[in-house]
Amino acid sequence: MLYRYRLIISVVMLLANLSVLASTSHIEVHFPGAENQKVTVWTYRDLISLERKVIATTTVDNKGDFSFTTYNSSVQIYYFQLRYFRIGFYIKPNTDYKLEVTKTDFTNRAFYPKTVVGFLTPQFTIVKPSTNELNNELDSVNLILDDFVNKNHLALRLGERSWKLVDGLSAQLKQYTQRHPSPFIKEYVDIQLAQFRMMANLYGNDYIVSTYFMPANIAYNNPAFMSFFNSFWTKYIPSRLSYKIRKRLDSVINKTQSYQALSALLAEDSLLKNPALRELVVLRNIPQMYKSKEFDSKALINILYDISNSKYSKEHQRIAVNLRRQLQKLEAGTKAPGFELIDINSDTLNLSNLAGKYIYIQFWDDDCIECLSQMKYTKELYEQFDDIITFIHISLDKSPKDMMATIANKDYKWHFVYLGDNYNFIQNYNVDVLPRSILIDKEGNFIAWDARLPTQYFKEYFLKMINEKKGNLKVKRSTMLNGRRN
Repeated sequence: MLYRYRLIISVVMLLANLSVLASTSHIEVHFPGAENQKVTVWTYRDLISLERKVIATTTVDNKGDFSFTTYNSSVQIYYFQLRYFRIGFYIKPNTDYKLEVTKTDFTNRAFYPKTVVGFLTPQFTIVKPSTNELNNELDSVNLILDDFVNKNHLALRLGERSWKLVDGLSAQLKQYTQRHPSPFIKEYVDIQLAQFRMMANLYGNDYIVSTYFMPANIAYNNPAFMSFFNSFWTKYIPSRLSYKIRKRLDSVINKTQSYQALSALLAEDSLLKNPALRELVVLRNIPQMYKSKEFDSKALINILYDISNSKYSKEHQRIAVNLRRQLQKLEAGTKAPGFELIDINSDTLNLSNLAGKYIYIQFWDDDCIECLSQMKYTKELYEQFDDIITFIHISLDKSPKDMMATIANKDYKWHFVYLGDNYNFIQNYNVDVLPRSILIDKEGNFIAWDARLPTQYFKEYFLKMINEKKGNLKVKRSTMLNGRRN
């Protein structure tokens, strides 16, 4: 009987702890003009890799309303997205929200990509909570900061009485935080002031590191803090270490491919004496080093494998795993993200039913002149390679009618797909500019995420590639006559 009571007490305590760890917030949104649009809600898994985690997908009802629920133990920023509109805002644990978004015309062509796939933020108002609302308080603080920078940016740059200016800003913000005693706002203000004091040479690097960046002070889930951290340590390893250390980086990273060896080298730097901080700074720098030809990408991935078993922090383990996934997800040889698309002939396209042929995807819209100019050359490629390549053109136009009007009477026989509100596809494939082309192999693995366009000698490139495969593929005889565009 005693055991039973102990068990009940343990369960109750566990539930209580879980409620502290993750509190529920319910969010209601009224977005006129967005009726029947698909909504994706997401947040970041961590604030170094910036890998996105989808929280929910839903659909706006015919009154312009939708809702979703979040579970978080601290203040966290969430985003919801409809087509090319995105709104981000902070959510406090155990707090419900209601947002009113300005009416938006989803048929306006100006809101759709031309060559850059970007996102717009419509105006919105948080009507619940009605008082002491965190996002509104942050907006007020940012207005003070923006006004300060606009009035004093030149003096700050030249160093003219900059310490007096920062002291005046500090006094103004102190008055605000006394009227709005939110711990999150106080921490946000402290972080902003620290950066201004650095600009005014009131705080040196040693002070910043010892005051803000020691492991006990790292606020992994605080966007303002991590923005400060990321900015302070950006390109620190490849560019800002002493020459004595940097000249050994190549050998340590590319040859040993070991985090332990890299950590031992970085420990010689005066700011990186703490091993846990050193590890986090490496995580911050690896994405920047990964893009450099100076460092072997496989070596950097191996270092991430080492950190994924970190003895210092489970958060570091998690960031290392997320970074590894982010950096490798579009690499040649990596499995392409799954998709299911419906073309204009109502055929279903996915990696499974397209297996056995190469897949050549091009993204376009009718305002992208370069995209349209590629189509006649795609037609030539299709006529020569359609037995071994599946050609897919994916339209980002505002409506299927726009897409169909563009390709009408053109005798294009390959697959055309209207993307619509399939935001996850754009995100999974990192489509950020138009035109964008992607080449996938017969097994559904990336050959090239940023593949050659038809006019960039795609034919010659493709023939060379399949010839190197020693005749693995049956190619139409006409394609083997020469490597030039006919």
